[in-house]
Amino acid sequence: GLFTDPPQTGPVLLGLGVSLLWAATATVTAYRLFLRRDFTDLSYDGSGRRALAAAAPLCGILAVSCLLVGVATPAKGTGIDRPKLEASVATSFAHLYRLQTVELHRTDVTESQLAATAACDKGGNRVEDDGPGADWRCVVSWHLPGASAVGTAIYQLDVTADGRYVADGDGPKEVNGSFTVRTPRGDAPNPLWQIDGLVDLLDPTPKG
Repeated sequence: GLFTDPPQTGPVLLGLGVSLLWAATATVTAYRLFLRRDFTDLSYDGSGRRALAAAAPLCGILAVSCLLVGVATPAKGTGIDRPKLEASVATSFAHLYRLQTVELHRTDVTESQLAATAACDKGGNRVEDDGPGADWRCVVSWHLPGASAVGTAIYQLDVTADGRYVADGDGPKEVNGSFTVRTPRGDAPNPLWQIDGLVDLLDPTPKG
């Protein structure tokens, strides 16, 4: 949103500036019309030419406002693309992996140690990796301290137009392929089985 971290203050400041410009122009125009009006003649209702001349600044402000809004907030694409989705899935996975580690009473690891990454694809090679849909697939990779092997897990994603997504675990079973995990106290919900996440549509695409 506009007030998340990092804050998206650009649209707010742009809207405030345009509003102040409109208010100032309308006030000055109204004041000039008031000074030019002939109050001694009851039949006088203003001049059409003067009315058009007075409206010219407002038309100019309208054109400039549309141009500024179009340049500052271009409506290009859906806001959902592969780099942003990969960053969101990897971050969410790292958070939940630590929860699973606590459930299984394993040695705690930090998210920086995991160094989780995601490689996502939408609908295969013939479809552009952009936009909502239920055909996203991501492979998450991570590292454990002291281990040479790289862990991987597969997720099938359903991404909606507002940036929300549900990632269903597709294996391996011991990581995210089962709804429950075996803990010392019995079966418990598996945090990695399903990930509910969000892609911030206003954030710029992360640079990898």
